[in-house]
Amino acid sequence: MSSRGNTVLVADIPGRKPIGSTASLMVAANGWELTTVDSVPNAVEALRANPKIKIFVCNDPCADVFSASRAHTGKIINILSTDLPMPAYCDAMNHRDLELIDHVVANFDNEWATADLAITLQKIIRSDYFGIQKYLSPNATIHERVIKGSSDRSPCNKAVQDYVDMCGLGKNMSSKAFGICEELLMNAIYDAPVAGGRTHYQEMDRLAERVLEKDEWSTLRYGVDGRVFAISITDPFGAFARSKWFEYLRKALRRDDSETLIDTKKGGAGLGLFKMLYSSHGVVCNVEPGKLTEVIILISTNLPVRDFAHTPRSIHYFNTQM
Repeated sequence: MSSRGNTVLVADIPGRKPIGSTASLMVAANGWELTTVDSVPNAVEALRANPKIKIFVCNDPCADVFSASRAHTGKIINILSTDLPMPAYCDAMNHRDLELIDHVVANFDNEWATADLAITLQKIIRSDYFGIQKYLSPNATIHERVIKGSSDRSPCNKAVQDYVDMCGLGKNMSSKAFGICEELLMNAIYDAPVAGGRTHYQEMDRLAERVLEKDEWSTLRYGVDGRVFAISITDPFGAFARSKWFEYLRKALRRDDSETLIDTKKGGAGLGLFKMLYSSHGVVCNVEPGKLTEVIILISTNLPVRDFAHTPRSIHYFNTQM
């Protein structure tokens, strides 16, 4: 994406939790123009007046202003920064969140929100999407394991749990890390190959031992700094569609249609994503269609995962072809 003349429009609406300082936003904009407004009418006017706007950030879940962004002559990426859980901002947007919002930055903590928004802006501006290192400090050590089949599950789960224990993050955090790792591995070993078109696995028992071909191997990565624990799985299929990602998330976070939340088809990932949401503060999906899918789970090390129904979560989906 060429940066010449491109603009990030930020609507920081009074009465909602503030997005962040202008200085931090200018750094995050990475050389793009930054325009800030303080009301919905001013945001709508700015959207109409400036054809160079490429990213719109707003802290008010107002369907009208995000609709104005969607009606813009150029393709704008919409980011909602909010301290509301999904049921609340979904209701405020008249259930048009799937249509109007591309990214949600959870603003339950200023440090988390500032970092998450900055990372999101930089990924979009640079068209550089993959890697958990983006969510960790530069001096953080990232551990990596290649996943060749089901025999890797137990040793990897234990390694992640032991690592979190060693970092002194407590038994609750290490238990959550274990569970998240298990779900990521189950998806990589059993679901992703089928979703990626490897139909010879389709009728096999999902719990049976499985040895993957070399071109089906995935990579598990994890690390921690003073702010966040990050864990990811990268598979070589690039088959996780945006519509499916948000369908699962919406079902889990709104708790509607719960009976159909669990995708029982081969290649389904609904239940695993549901479990990971219950244990985290942020979820990220990066996709290069037909080549790579990276799912990243983020947990704040400074804030416990609170009551699920009332906690906002960061939600991101990046596609190299969008």
